[in-house]
Amino acid sequence: MWRQELVRELSEAVNGEKDVVMTRYAAMSGYSVASLYRIAREHGYISGRGVRKDKGSVCLTDEQVEFVGALIHTSAREVKGVIMDVDTALSIAVDNGVIDKGSVSVSRLRTILREREMGRAALNTPDPHIHMRSLHPNHVHTFDASVCIQYYLRRGTGLRIMDERMFYKNKPDNFAKIKRKLIRYVLADHFSHTIWVKYYLARGENQADAYDFLVSAWRGGKHARFPFRGVPDFLLMDAGSANVSKAMLTFLGRLGIEYPKSMPHNPRRQGSAEVTQNIVETKFESRLRFQPAHTVEDLNAWALDWCVWFNGEKKHTRHGMTRTECWLKITSEQLRELPSDEVLQNLFANPEVERTVSGSYSVSFMSETYDVRHVEGLIPHKSKVRVTLCPFLWPEVTVQFHDVHYQVQPIGIVAGGFREDAAVIGAEYKSKPESVAQKAKKRMENLAYGEERVKNAPAFEGITAMGIHADKVWREYLPKQGEAVTLTASCELEERRVPVATVIRRLVERMGTVPREVNVAIRDVYGTSMSLRDVDRLMEMATEQGELLLGDIGPVDDGEDVGVAVG
Repeated sequence: MWRQELVRELSEAVNGEKDVVMTRYAAMSGYSVASLYRIAREHGYISGRGVRKDKGSVCLTDEQVEFVGALIHTSAREVKGVIMDVDTALSIAVDNGVIDKGSVSVSRLRTILREREMGRAALNTPDPHIHMRSLHPNHVHTFDASVCIQYYLRRGTGLRIMDERMFYKNKPDNFAKIKRKLIRYVLADHFSHTIWVKYYLARGENQADAYDFLVSAWRGGKHARFPFRGVPDFLLMDAGSANVSKAMLTFLGRLGIEYPKSMPHNPRRQGSAEVTQNIVETKFESRLRFQPAHTVEDLNAWALDWCVWFNGEKKHTRHGMTRTECWLKITSEQLRELPSDEVLQNLFANPEVERTVSGSYSVSFMSETYDVRHVEGLIPHKSKVRVTLCPFLWPEVTVQFHDVHYQVQPIGIVAGGFREDAAVIGAEYKSKPESVAQKAKKRMENLAYGEERVKNAPAFEGITAMGIHADKVWREYLPKQGEAVTLTASCELEERRVPVATVIRRLVERMGTVPREVNVAIRDVYGTSMSLRDVDRLMEMATEQGELLLGDIGPVDDGEDVGVAVG
């Protein structure tokens, strides 16, 4: 090889011939002279020159080296890794006065960084990791969703395989035209690595599909030869928006499932799911080239068929068993069955509700009634408690009042639809415990009426409550002098009439008697009614004279003022 020839020619070269040799090999190989000397030394070339006295010394301070290393490290992309070279980093350091220009060459700086494990190769090396294990089947499940870039739904023709000549990174507009993507959800049991896969058509990952997928994975009963089912203790998943929504996390928490709360964008944490995605792509989806599915329903039916076969027949290299055989090692204590759909729906939508305590010391939740008379401090029709669904204990629930939690069983229903705790008419009597308000009312009634209450006796008998208020006013007031209000006769007074019979009665009251001739004269002159002015004049004359004469009877002149007494 040319490397051995290079070593031989360099060893034999004298009087400046080495430069000619290196120039020739640099032109042939494309390597720099420095790189060719390094290659020659790696293949046994010894120059015979003395070792420099300053070999191994560093011309830069630790802070300067760290600055260059930090530039290179922080320029890295999330996926591609370090992209800045040493030459660029040195240029930035010189421009900013961190390193003096000409104090170090690029090759020397590259060597320094490599010796300190700060070079490109060292920075691109994955972080050290530890191996993790699960304790038993269903201890840990890994969950992941991915857009299936090989397939899409074409209107009118069903599911189609993408043409790589039309869908690739340089034609992003073609991807944008696909409104509904094919989303592949996978779940794997970490202990046995049992696989479950299901496809959905959607604009992207969403909460509803994630919920449906997890429920379908944990429900079981999909196939007689695929026994996998049950709720895990721990669920490893990425930090996608659908997965970490408040409703989804609350749902998982109520099922007693723990989930990672840190280290987002850490694929190694859920490596089992990543491996599962690759297995599904290579061992299941690759078959679709020869038998394409036209609907998602067909695709999911085939996916179930493949899961039954792959989990039941293919042995896993770690435990040496098929995945189904390994999963069947689960014990009854480790298998947590998923609750009913009704419980799950309420667990997802209304896991915790507030209820007002009824007059019978009960609350209702999900068509069940619960007796809470044993909860301390409740006031009927007023106190509010929080009812929490317990999915694995249903229909038992948790009732919270004043930060105290109580486990409560529902009240049973007997024949006729009656509550089981209802008293039988004529056979028994049951009473509810006295409320705080009832106890207070009893104490107050005993204080007001005494222990032995007498029928119709007033409360606080003998107490003085009336006839004492005027004495509490200590000041006496001088009477104020005012003027009498008079009303001038007007058309309104003229219009008002008084029956003659009423006037005769008043005159009798004033004088004691009215002679017959006077009575007849009044009726002849005034008719059946009189004006107020005529009435006042007659009443005034009867008062002053003690009697009425025939000459006193007659209408009042228009210019005469009549005083009408008020009151």
